[in-house]
Amino acid sequence: MRANPGAAPARWITRYLFGTVARGSAALAADLAVVAVFSATHVLAVVLEPTESGEPQWWPLLVSIPATAVLLGWRRMPWPALLVTLSATVALTAAHASIGALNLVILVEMYAVCLRTSLAGVVVAALVAMVYPVVDALELSLGEGFLRVFGGAVNLVMVIGWGRAMRVALRRERQLEHTVVLLDEARDQIAADAAVVERARIAREFHDVVSHNLSVVALRAGVARAVMERDPDHARGTLRELEETSRSALDEMRNVLTAFREGAVAPPHAGPAPGELEEAERQPAPSLDRVDLLIDRVRSAGVSWRLERRGAVRGLGPGVEMNAYRVVQEGITNVLKHAPGGIARVLLEYGNSSLRIEVTNRDTNAAAPRPSTVDAPARAGNGLIGLRERVALLGGSLTAHPVPGGFHLAAVLPVNETQVSEAQVSEAPDAR
Repeated sequence: MRANPGAAPARWITRYLFGTVARGSAALAADLAVVAVFSATHVLAVVLEPTESGEPQWWPLLVSIPATAVLLGWRRMPWPALLVTLSATVALTAAHASIGALNLVILVEMYAVCLRTSLAGVVVAALVAMVYPVVDALELSLGEGFLRVFGGAVNLVMVIGWGRAMRVALRRERQLEHTVVLLDEARDQIAADAAVVERARIAREFHDVVSHNLSVVALRAGVARAVMERDPDHARGTLRELEETSRSALDEMRNVLTAFREGAVAPPHAGPAPGELEEAERQPAPSLDRVDLLIDRVRSAGVSWRLERRGAVRGLGPGVEMNAYRVVQEGITNVLKHAPGGIARVLLEYGNSSLRIEVTNRDTNAAAPRPSTVDAPARAGNGLIGLRERVALLGGSLTAHPVPGGFHLAAVLPVNETQVSEAQVSEAPDAR
């Protein structure tokens, strides 16, 4: 399709008057070009316009060219530019001299006033600008004078309409730019908040994995050290269990890292590496089915554990299963850290719309020395903070408080029945 030959100049003029040609030196160059064209037009008019003496009348150029050069300030000072140009035009008209393109310069400056002045100011500027056609019409007949004034008024009305429309458009453009800036700031803030949430989630996951397994490792290492001389076989068995626990902790950390890498780093079209995918498939995600294994790992740590399941045992949604597993894991970790002795109970009570978890312990040998904590200073962890965040995300509740001779941890997680798996419902034994 052929381009319209006149489209490019018209588009440039529109952009020039709209104030979007350029800024700085480029805008100054555009204004200089316009001033040069208008000045050259007046020079040509002086050369071609006949006079009584037959010689060109050059003196009007001494007035019109400086008045045209005032157009360089139309962007910043439209009112002074309009008054100077209008005064020069009226003076040349009263002296019956050629004004060249000063009438067009007045229209451009009137347009600039419309862009930067309120409606009342525009009306005042229009009345002032009408001085030129009125003075020009004084030397004409009544009909010609009326047409001259009417034509000047029509030109001003068109320029004012265009200028007001451009003023509204410029205001909308600035509002749009401001909105874009606000949206960019909001996007950055959302990204920063998401990063904070993601860091907190990563911290929770690593705390749950590292804290529990290191507590078990420290406890068993202390037991092995305590019985190494008098019961080497027991010590070797404890070290084997320690090795298994360490390997399990490494596998679980590898699963966590793989999950983070898939969700946060890998692009949507890319999958995990084949080795990582195979390793992740071999290691099941934490769920309530693995609570038995979790307790079996710590049975030889000096605590008598009891696991109870009540209600209709069934598969729950993966989010509830994993978070319930972490609650039990943190409860066991707290027992191993702060009361590695006596008896402890884990209760999983399946309700119709909720899952209740309790981990309680009672230290029956508080006065006896504990191999795992003799040399270890007491340290406060962030496990309960992470648990509260986990439970709150699911809309549940968490309570944790000391009881005589021990500690009580309880959580209630809501269960969405639409996400419950179709695992076979079975009644578990009352106690194990």
